[in-house]
Amino acid sequence: MDRIEELIKRVRQLRPIDDAMFKKLAESKAVCQEILRVILNDKKLIVEEVISEDSIANIFGRAVRLDALCTLGNGALCNIEIQKENVNDDVRRVRYNASSIVSRFSEKGQKFSEIPDVIVVYISEYDVFRLGRTIYHIDSVIRETNTTVDDGLSRVFVNTQYADTDNTDVGKLMKCFLQKEIDNDKFPELSDRLSYFKNDGKGVDSMCDIIKDYAKEYAKEYAEERAAEMLVNNIETLAKKIGTVEEACDMLNITEQQYENAKALLEKLLQYKRE
Repeated sequence: MDRIEELIKRVRQLRPIDDAMFKKLAESKAVCQEILRVILNDKKLIVEEVISEDSIANIFGRAVRLDALCTLGNGALCNIEIQKENVNDDVRRVRYNASSIVSRFSEKGQKFSEIPDVIVVYISEYDVFRLGRTIYHIDSVIRETNTTVDDGLSRVFVNTQYADTDNTDVGKLMKCFLQKEIDNDKFPELSDRLSYFKNDGKGVDSMCDIIKDYAKEYAKEYAEERAAEMLVNNIETLAKKIGTVEEACDMLNITEQQYENAKALLEKLLQYKRE
């Protein structure tokens, strides 16, 4: 099997829940609108604009990757996030990303009443809360009165774990997210767009390009990680034997700054993987 055939084979195996495929699907306003109308239970919801896989860097240099940031007809910002691996810090991740969105799209001197509402839709292959539900709505609540507070932030956690048994519209949508081929009249935009990237020549070519880009990025990260890991391990192993990191660096003809840079790079790459 040649390289092109191998790439096409990989494209055929992709599902909407997979990063590479969702990245392309989310470029379509119609697809995002169809997904959000179901999850947010709003048949009149309008998606005005979509920024696919955007990156926001805060003043401290930490970047936040957004899978699909949508501007809605009512002015609210809605970020659709896809997560396959159980990272165990989903709730805090959503909070952090939401605050980053608010920071980016707020202007100096802007009134708090003018700050855009933010909705985060977090779609995962596992039940974040392990309570047996497909969808969870997280609100800010006054404990003493059990009153919901409108602070402009809405968080919706959705998962595919119960897709085979959940016959609600959300459950049916999540089942589609696990399928390699979709032919569902209830979700025509998602069905057509997935078919385009699997069966149309131009669509397949664009998916192959995405997979090649992912492969190049992974290879680069892997090489950087291995080099940084080797340098750090060598220094720390030697330091345990002869005394200090400073002495180990001196013996290996490596500056302490190079050692610290390698540690920082390793942590950055590991954090990137967790995200």
